[in-house]
Amino acid sequence: MRLLKYVLILLVTLYVLLCAAVYFMPEKFFFLPFNFQADLEKVRADGFDAQEVLYHIYPDGQEVKGWLALNKTAENNGQIVLFLHGNAFNLGRYYHKVVPLFEAGYSVFLPEHRGFGGQGRKIYQSYLEEDSLKALSFLHQLGFENKDIVVYGMSLGTHQALYAAVHSEDEGLFEGVVLEVPFTSFSDTIQSRLGWGYLPPIPLPLDFLIRDAYDNTELMKRLQSRVLVMMTEVDQLVPPQQAKDLYALAKAPKTLVSYQSGIHENLYYLRNYKEILAWLKTK
Repeated sequence: MRLLKYVLILLVTLYVLLCAAVYFMPEKFFFLPFNFQADLEKVRADGFDAQEVLYHIYPDGQEVKGWLALNKTAENNGQIVLFLHGNAFNLGRYYHKVVPLFEAGYSVFLPEHRGFGGQGRKIYQSYLEEDSLKALSFLHQLGFENKDIVVYGMSLGTHQALYAAVHSEDEGLFEGVVLEVPFTSFSDTIQSRLGWGYLPPIPLPLDFLIRDAYDNTELMKRLQSRVLVMMTEVDQLVPPQQAKDLYALAKAPKTLVSYQSGIHENLYYLRNYKEILAWLKTK
């Protein structure tokens, strides 16, 4: 009996420690960031003519940077794509997704956010939301208006895209909002994938432990700009139904593109950029 008591105490202690870790260190469980900068020189050598820019300095001195590639062609009326990436890696793993858009005549801006690419180690919803607004403000300072901007979010970046768009539409509607493999909320996705990644398949009070909701449903209801939702029916990370549920909440004009194959991480290999370019040409 004494041994059983000690075992139970040990299990309870480990359970409490796990809950505390999930609550206080979400970046260890739900994110896979590279804590180093992507090699921009290699990217430039591969033909993507981007420059590193400092788009904001916070009062605590934290700098946030990104990659800006201004397209000097006369195509696409001087429009720019603001690309907001997912919950892992750094810009080096994502820039290829906007290269076809750049080649089609669009300028592109890829901000790196706090917690990624060597820019701090903490990842909070409030940080990502604030960074997305600062990135948009940076484009305004460059002279772009909302009607010139395509806000493109992928996975986690869909929350940033929706947040930035919804909180900036008082200055005018955007040229478009693109949501690639979006989710309804962070807790919905984690609940559906319990046991995936670093979170063990044991009962956890996730509604309490997950402090950052990343709720896209309320934002989608408020969005006024036209929206393109892109998903795959065999998504192994975010249940495909979440993208459909989110799309159902969107106001017209709206478009849904659903692929029968592919993976969550990269619809690029299904050439989803062609669908994006075609959609941008429609009004």
